[in-house]
Amino acid sequence: MISDESTSRNIAWGPWIIAVLGGALFLLGVGRFVFRHRFGFTDALYCCLTVLPAAFLLLVLAYVIQHAKLVSIIPLFAVGVLVFFSPIFDIALGMTLIGAMAGPALRDWKTKPVSGTADGDAA
Repeated sequence: MISDESTSRNIAWGPWIIAVLGGALFLLGVGRFVFRHRFGFTDALYCCLTVLPAAFLLLVLAYVIQHAKLVSIIPLFAVGVLVFFSPIFDIALGMTLIGAMAGPALRDWKTKPVSGTADGDAA
């Protein structure tokens, strides 16, 4: 049985690329903390608290890219500056990107019907 479409065309590459970018940002932030030889409770608290502003910035960036591509340079510049100067923001943005891709993927995986049954429930 030969399929008309190759396997690489069946895979949605966008979520994988964003998840890998999020993992890379997370590891970049962790690496920067390792090279500084300092990571305390306050840094961990700041990383957790910065997830919300990073998610809001991701939401604004997605909206701006959809509606005004030319203006998206401004939030992209802000993200670049924050990523370059703040390892806390690296970790927070990485966790946000991974969470943004993992949430819908896990929801789809959880609600995916089981093949072989009429109504999708396992026997």
